[in-house]
Formats: sequence, structure tokens, C-alpha cells
Amino acid sequence: MKNKKKIIGSIIILAVFSLFLIVGYINSRPVEINENSKDIFSEQDTAETHKNAEDSNYAKEITVYINGQVKNPGVYRLKDSSRVENLVKAAGGFTDGADSYKLNLAKKLKDEDYIYVDSKISKDEVNTQSMSGSSGSQTEGNGKVNINRGSKEELKTIPGVGDVTAQKIIDYREQNGDFSSVEDLKKVDRIGDKTLDKIRDKIDIR
Repeated sequence: MKNKKKIIGSIIILAVFSLFLIVGYINSRPVEINENSKDIFSEQDTAETHKNAEDSNYAKEITVYINGQVKNPGVYRLKDSSRVENLVKAAGGFTDGADSYKLNLAKKLKDEDYIYVDSKISKDEVNTQSMSGSSGSQTEGNGKVNINRGSKEELKTIPGVGDVTAQKIIDYREQNGDFSSVEDLKKVDRIGDKTLDKIRDKIDIR
């Protein structure tokens, strides 16, 4: 009888010991992460990052001013990296009198840009200019070139002004508006005090 009790007690002790071993083994196993769950979280993070990037780009805007021969001149807010073509469309498009060929529609805009759309020269004006022997950018036959209205070819007739400098003068006008004085010409790259002194009597702003 005593031996039987000993055997039963040993079996109970062994069972309890085995139970503790099983529980300990289960608790010590590393937690497995489902690969599908990883993919879901990764996709969510990527989508969130992409959305934030799009929101950031959309929020970035520039303020630009367009004047001259467009239907609705004024100040416009556009998305960053917009081009002159986008600005013209925002302003209602060109008027019938616009000289659109002088404008680079593919030019990328930057904040605070100023774009001026010139008027076409009518046939009567062309004929008048040919008869008078002077271009429309010169003032009443005084031989001076109007730096606010002169074309690239006309600006190149100024002594010391070549192709590059003439284009820089035009770019300055498009971005900043008309020159308010002859001295303002020094704000253009390549034109300093010495150059201005040489051409002062050959240019006009009226």
C-alpha cells in the first residue's frame, strides 16, 4: 500500500514538473511577426510618406505679376515650377494685340517674377518707321535707343552692346519692369560705370 502511494506521488510530481517545463518553453519562444502584417504596415508607411510629400509640394506656391497684352493683368499665385504659359492662361490668355512670339512660354517662373507682354507693331507703324528711317524704339529722330522698348536687334546697335548684353537687358525688363532711369542700366550684368558713360548719350528711357 505504501509503495502504491509512493508511485502515485511520484507520478503527480513528475506531471507537475512536466507542466512547468511546457509552460516555461511556451513563454520563452520568440514572438513571430506575420510577414503579411509587415507588408501592410510597410505599405501604409509608404503611402503616408508619399501623401505628405504631395501635400508639401502642393502647398509650395510662388507669386508672380503679369502685365501688358493679356486679358486680365495682375498678380497671381501659382504652383512652384509653373511656366510662363501657365501664367498667361491664368491671366485669361493673350489679347488680339499681343506679340506672343517675343515671349518664351516654356520659361520656368520663380517667386516675384514680372512678365510683360509686348504689343504687335501694326503694318502702318512698320511703314512709317521705314519711311522715317528710324525704329519705333528711337525718340523723334534723336538717334537714341529706348532701352525700355527696343528689340534685341535695336539694343545691339548701341555701341559696346552685343548679343548677350542685349538679351540681359530684355531679361531684366521682363523680370523687373521698365527702367526708371538710365542709371538703372547698371543693374544689368556686364554693364558698369565705364560702359554706361560711353553709351549714356545713345540711350533713352522715354
